[in-house]
Amino acid sequence: MKFSVLTGNHNTHNGIADTVIFLRNALRDCGQDSQINVSISADRVNVMMEHFPEPAHLEAIEKGYRMGARYVVIGTEPIVGGVFNGGVVSNHWHYSNVEYWRKRTEGFLQAARYCEAVWVLAESMIEGYRALLPDKPVLFLPHGHVEGFRRFEHLPDHAKDIDFYGSGSLTDYRQGIVAALEKRGHRVRFDQPGYADYLRFENLSRSKVCLNLRLSPNNAIPSVSRMHFNIEHANFVAHEEYELKCPLDPYVLHLPADEFVDWAEAALDQPDKRRLAEGILERFRSEMPMSRLLPPILDASLSHLA
Repeated sequence: MKFSVLTGNHNTHNGIADTVIFLRNALRDCGQDSQINVSISADRVNVMMEHFPEPAHLEAIEKGYRMGARYVVIGTEPIVGGVFNGGVVSNHWHYSNVEYWRKRTEGFLQAARYCEAVWVLAESMIEGYRALLPDKPVLFLPHGHVEGFRRFEHLPDHAKDIDFYGSGSLTDYRQGIVAALEKRGHRVRFDQPGYADYLRFENLSRSKVCLNLRLSPNNAIPSVSRMHFNIEHANFVAHEEYELKCPLDPYVLHLPADEFVDWAEAALDQPDKRRLAEGILERFRSEMPMSRLLPPILDASLSHLA
């Protein structure tokens, strides 16, 4: 079967790069013909992450469907109170924009009408999506190991000059942790969405400990894409504990939220971080290959198209 990982509905924004490459390589690891494309491919199954805030995006989906394109859409956001991200973060220009998330949810539901299946990135999200889409297969897509994903190499430990590295939206909650670490004299780098990949990779190569932080105390679901990226690149990860668990939990260092800064400092002092991180990657590669995890999902989603 032929696949296209579609980026046009995100206007090819750099922020989706990690997931796009993960999807393409996962399909290739399963022996599928897989490409990344900006435009809809009429002769392929188009795998796309939800994001349809503009009428033109939905018009393109409908037009492509009439021309023979088929779709799988990936739900990336938790559904709270019937909408994406309801109440997860307050006082943030993006996550607390109620009208934006309402429109984005409506756009997703319109696009889903044309899809063969919906994949979600956390098992806890299945119930919410099935409630909105009772006539569609809703399946959990795990993040396992894919070949060819690694895109930078670490500097030797003696050359690393960034103590802690984080990325994502810098909410008030995350800013508080960054400030606490900086107050203790640590050099912290936190890259926000849209930062150029070549700069992000440069910072990562120079970093001793990578941070996985909640958006807010109300954020119960971890960012599996960030966890996956860190594991695949053998980054030594200090992961703030989340309420809900995920299959990647065994491959990161969990730190309690109420003592995170203290424990993060202890992680920084760990003398064999590189060896530990590389060992975790080897175990991940052996235990969770997408070549084994993805085929049952493809069968359950698309066997009727074969």
